Amino acid sequence: MKSYSEVEMVSKKSMLLIALVLFVGFLSFDVGMAQTKRAKDNIFITGLVEEVLGDRWIIVMNDMKLFILPDTLIVDQEGNKLNLEHIKKKSDVAIDAVRQQNGYVIKKIVIIMNNGV
Repeated sequence: MKSYSEVEMVSKKSMLLIALVLFVGFLSFDVGMAQTKRAKDNIFITGLVEEVLGDRWIIVMNDMKLFILPDTLIVDQEGNKLNLEHIKKKSDVAIDAVRQQNGYVIKKIVIIMNNGV
C-alpha cells in the first residue's frame, strides 16, 4: 500500500502534467486565431478611382484611403508593368490590399485599360 506522501507526489505530478498539456493547447489555439484574423485583413476591391492624392501615392475608392508603396505592383489586365502615371481619377482598377494601422496598403493594382467596349 502506498503511503500518503507517495500518493500526494503522484497527484502533484499528474496536476503538473495536465497543466502543461493545457498550457501548450492554449498556445496553439492563440496562434491559430492570429492567422485567422490576419486572413480577414486582406481585401479585394474593384471599381473606379474616386480621387488621386499625394503625388499619386494615395487613392480613394469607396470612401477608403488606399496607400501605394514603392513595392506595389502596378499592371494592366494583361500583366504588363505600369507606373504611377497610369493611375488617374476614374481609372477602372482591381486592387489587392492588406489592412495596416493607418489604413489599407495596396499590394497589387490591375488597371483595366479596355473593358471590351
